[in-house]
Amino acid sequence: MNRSFLEFSLAVALAASISIPASAQNRNLAPGAIPGNKVAVGYGLDKDQPFAGADPDGTGLPFKEPPPEAVAAARKAPMPRMIDGHPDLTGFWAPAGWGYAVTQGKISADGKTHYTQRQEEAPNQTAQKATELKKRTEGANLPPYKPDLVAKVKDLADHQNTQDPAFYCAPKGFPRVGPPTEIIENPKTLVFLYDTVNSSEQNAFRVISTDGRGHDPTLNPSYYGDSIGHWEGNTMVVDVANFVDDTWLSQNGTIHSDAMHVIEKLTREGNVINWEVSIEDAKVFTRPWVFSRHLIHGLEGGHALEEAPCVEHDGNHLVNTDRN
Repeated sequence: MNRSFLEFSLAVALAASISIPASAQNRNLAPGAIPGNKVAVGYGLDKDQPFAGADPDGTGLPFKEPPPEAVAAARKAPMPRMIDGHPDLTGFWAPAGWGYAVTQGKISADGKTHYTQRQEEAPNQTAQKATELKKRTEGANLPPYKPDLVAKVKDLADHQNTQDPAFYCAPKGFPRVGPPTEIIENPKTLVFLYDTVNSSEQNAFRVISTDGRGHDPTLNPSYYGDSIGHWEGNTMVVDVANFVDDTWLSQNGTIHSDAMHVIEKLTREGNVINWEVSIEDAKVFTRPWVFSRHLIHGLEGGHALEEAPCVEHDGNHLVNTDRN
C-alpha cells in the first residue's frame, strides 16, 4: 500500500512539473475556443475532434477511433525501448475522442457560457442526438448479456439520467474510464493517469505492478480493481480483478457483477498503441466482450493533467429523460 502511494505521488509530481508552452496552448484553436485556456482543443494539438459520440464500430462506447491515415503514419515512427528491451509506453496518448480531446464549440447568446460539448442538448434531444443514441444501443458489438438481463439493461439505458451512478459523481471505474491519457513506465511498475475533463471522474489513476507478483487477496473490491501486468513480446498484458459491482461499462445501462474479470492489452507499434480490452463476467455475459482502439502518441512539448472536480447539483432539477 505504501509503495503504491509513493509511486503514484511520484507520478503526479512528474506530470505536474510539465507545462504546455504558451505558444502551443493557442495553436490551432477550434472556432469559438477561448485563447489562453489551459485545456488544449482537439486531437493532440492539431485536430478538432469531439470528446464523445456514437462509436462507428457499434460497441456503444463513447470513444472513437482516430482516422486510419493518422494511425498508419504514426506506425512508421521509430519505437523507443526501455533499457530492458521492452517497448517504452511512457508518454501522452491521445485517445481519440475521450478524456483530453475537447471541443469548445459554442458561446451562449449573452457571452457568459462557453459550452464544451458539441451542442446544447436540453430540454429536447436533437435529431442528431437521437440518431446517435439509436446507434449506441443497436451496434454490432454490444455487451453480450444473458437473455434475462436484456430488458433490465435497456431500461437502465432509457433512464440514464436518473440511474447512471456517474451522473451523481460516482467514479466511472475501469474500463469505462477509457484508455490511459498518460503512461509512466519503469521496469517494475506502470502508472496510468487519466485526464478526466468533461467527466464525472476525479483525477483517476491506476498503479500496475509488473514485477511478477500475483493479485493481492487482502484488498477490498474497488472501482478500478487490482491490476497486475506482464510482457508477452511487445505486448503489455494487464490482468484486472476484484471489482465492485455498482459501476456501468458505458452510459448505456451496461451493468456488470462482482465476478467481472478484465484482460487489457497494450501493444506499441511506432507511435501507436493498440489498446484491447476483453471483459469476462460469467454472471451476466454469455461470452467475453472484446473491443479495441488505437492510441496515438502526442504532445511532445509536455502535458499538464487538469483537475476535474465533480459537484452534483442538478439531480433535483431533472424535468425529462434526456441522455448524455
